[in-house]
Amino acid sequence: MNKEKARRIFEQYNPASDVVRCPRGRAFIRKQLDLYAKAAVNLYGVISREEFVSIFNEQNTEKTNSKEIYILLLPLVLKEGRYCFYKEYIVHSRFFDDFDQVEYLFEEQAGKPRYIPEKEEFLKYADEYYEDNNHWQNVCSFMWNIFGYSKDVSDAYEEIKDYLIHSNGISELGKILNKYNLEFVSEQQVQEFFNLVMHAKNNTRIWENNGYTPLELHEIFIQRNKDIVNFPFMQRRKIGRNEPCPCGSGKKYKKCCAKFETTRTAQLSPDDCRLFYETWYGLLGYVNERKNVIRARIKPEYPNTVSDMIMYKVREKLWDNPEIIDDYINETDLPQEKIEILKSWRANHKKGKFIILEYQPEYAVFIGPDEQGEDRLYGVKGLSNPIANVVQQELPVMIETTLLPFKGKIIYDSFIAAMPVKFEQGAKKAFREMYDNAIKHGIIESLE
Repeated sequence: MNKEKARRIFEQYNPASDVVRCPRGRAFIRKQLDLYAKAAVNLYGVISREEFVSIFNEQNTEKTNSKEIYILLLPLVLKEGRYCFYKEYIVHSRFFDDFDQVEYLFEEQAGKPRYIPEKEEFLKYADEYYEDNNHWQNVCSFMWNIFGYSKDVSDAYEEIKDYLIHSNGISELGKILNKYNLEFVSEQQVQEFFNLVMHAKNNTRIWENNGYTPLELHEIFIQRNKDIVNFPFMQRRKIGRNEPCPCGSGKKYKKCCAKFETTRTAQLSPDDCRLFYETWYGLLGYVNERKNVIRARIKPEYPNTVSDMIMYKVREKLWDNPEIIDDYINETDLPQEKIEILKSWRANHKKGKFIILEYQPEYAVFIGPDEQGEDRLYGVKGLSNPIANVVQQELPVMIETTLLPFKGKIIYDSFIAAMPVKFEQGAKKAFREMYDNAIKHGIIESLE
């Protein structure tokens, strides 16, 4: 959008001719509304007048309405320029040069909940420099330690921060560093920098997420079981052998992951699969009886009549209290084979976030930290299906699950939550470097 068109749009929705004097007795309310408007656009980028009024009225004894906020705030829009009106919305000054981007932001926010903190915390965001964590300061300090303190380093940091907060990728990081002639001297520095910026980004409040951080939104989606939780018994569309493989390799399905279905070595045998699920469901049934998580009774049988989505809540309760496995073993008459399996789960389960990097005929290759925080590769078998058929997303893909030992193999606890994150080329290159470093230690095929 050219500047002239943007200026006309601004004047259309913020005409100076509509400015009137502040009504008697409403000066304090105008000051409060101004703080709320600044906080709202800093948190969300854009918000409808109706929802803005709802937030204000919910947190204040004095009430307002959509018509009044226009009358009270328009003079401040023209005087300070921190936000403006656009159609039925209040938008951040970042959009003054291109109001078309507002429509893009609407699309990104669609279907996501809105982060609304309590009044005191909400108004802190009226300061555009307010941060509710120190993760970005860690990035800045790291850059100063490596490159020294200078205007170029500070400018590079600000540009990197702005880019990561307002984009979905990380592919431009290298270009920004090159622009300021900043170069790391070791792979360790590159990896530490990458980890710091990703940690900062994942804990930063994002406009596209309606103010939630990526990690917060991920947790909400898991709790709501909205599409990103994939279960092994869900019926999936049959993939044509000549269609592109869902793993994102670019190959035809028959030339790629179809071979895992043919060999069936990337999953448990039917007998082992039944043993796992009967042991697993028995444990979840015990947890549910002890903790009263859901109304349904989970029986130790395979297949089970209780849906995986309902059992997910019980699974979360289990891994919040893994010591309950000891009680289950001590209080239940179980075959020795199941007792040994349960003891291994108690001692060696590994819950966390991993990245699936590739599929091999025997297993899916996950990368994640070991007990010392070092990146390691794990060869993880599927249960009733290869993991390639369960996830069906372009690799690499970030997932959350719990790895379990099982008869000398590594499996997962039947629940895989794929995070809605798309990695661009810069991240993929970094993951490949992580893989190259981790493969020196081999692929871990057992947790025992």
